[in-house]
Amino acid sequence: MKSVSLGMATKAVVTYFAPCDPRQGMGGGARLNLMLRALESMSLETYLFSYDGSGTLALSRETLSPKTRIFKISVPRGVPKAIKLMTVTSLVFASLALSRRPSIVVAHSPGIASGLIGLVVSRLTRASFLVDHMDSRDPDTPEPLYRLVLRSADVVFAISHRLEKEALEIGARKIVYLPIFLDLDRFPKGKTDRSAVRSYLNIGEEDFMVGYFGSFSRLEGLPVLLEAFSNLCTDMPEAKLLIVGARNVEGADDVELIVRRRGLGKNVILLGPQPYARVPSLMQAADVLVAPKIRAPENEMANPIKIYEYLASEIPCITSMVGEASELVRETEAAFVVEPDDPEALERAIRFALKNRAAAITVAKKGRALAEQRHSLGIASCMIRSTLSALRHPDQDGR
Repeated sequence: MKSVSLGMATKAVVTYFAPCDPRQGMGGGARLNLMLRALESMSLETYLFSYDGSGTLALSRETLSPKTRIFKISVPRGVPKAIKLMTVTSLVFASLALSRRPSIVVAHSPGIASGLIGLVVSRLTRASFLVDHMDSRDPDTPEPLYRLVLRSADVVFAISHRLEKEALEIGARKIVYLPIFLDLDRFPKGKTDRSAVRSYLNIGEEDFMVGYFGSFSRLEGLPVLLEAFSNLCTDMPEAKLLIVGARNVEGADDVELIVRRRGLGKNVILLGPQPYARVPSLMQAADVLVAPKIRAPENEMANPIKIYEYLASEIPCITSMVGEASELVRETEAAFVVEPDDPEALERAIRFALKNRAAAITVAKKGRALAEQRHSLGIASCMIRSTLSALRHPDQDGR
């Protein structure tokens, strides 16, 4: 994508705080990756300060691209919250010491791991403060702090209309609806790595395979999917289920245990988290992709990127009727929609997609068209550019 000029100071610098890694697709990493791509297309120099609360104890500093650098602090899962808070707080000092003075500070969410430190750094540096409002409040973030961050932001990017409404009710100054967007070059039309990926996974060309990508959080509904798939295997013993992801949050479902208890070891392929760049080719190996989210307030508020990635892959998609994405695909007939928490309904939809391939392919093509028309990186970059151009920045001398 060609670089564009923002019409602001040539030395404009962005400091970005996020509790995830843009090279991974889970835990908000995909959204972060695309936001960084959009900023880079505007020739903005970005310093990303990342906190990982599920890794091993480590500090790293890397160059992701000519315009983007990352400083990452990792701590093991299960360390006391006081230590996590101290680690997060240290990112404030790291950002002040390791990056040039920013004209813009961006927080990945209003949460304590990015919103709080983003607010503090923006005040210390007199930079404009933007929040990418991606999800409802997490349990570790006190509600008064959550509301303060949203009210204090110069701009709140809302990923769904429900989050847009919430920010408005809280009193956010300016709200821009910025839904999920994708780099469609990662999902090229007419190109498929199906045969190569299936060979790598030791799956036959004719074997029917269901795919799931993402977190093992209880909100994702993996027990529902595994029950539906188990029933499917009663008369389709050669069917396969590819699950790509991990237990990246507390209280996540123990998928390995469920697979063992249901005797699905020969049918289910479990891959751990994959580099974000590899996800599209893995999706291409599936015959149908599933997002079986359960009915929950958190799912009503969010707008999960995986559904849009499924659409962009042009593989038939099945999603439960929860949240904004499901409403959109139902209206546009871009995916099959089932009631949440209903294994039998999910099983019927999977069988229908298998037995009615022409209908499934038609739905998949509508899904791809929807992604192209409304959810491209180019469209989102224009919206972000327009928003940033309207901000007033102090002159930057740099460091």
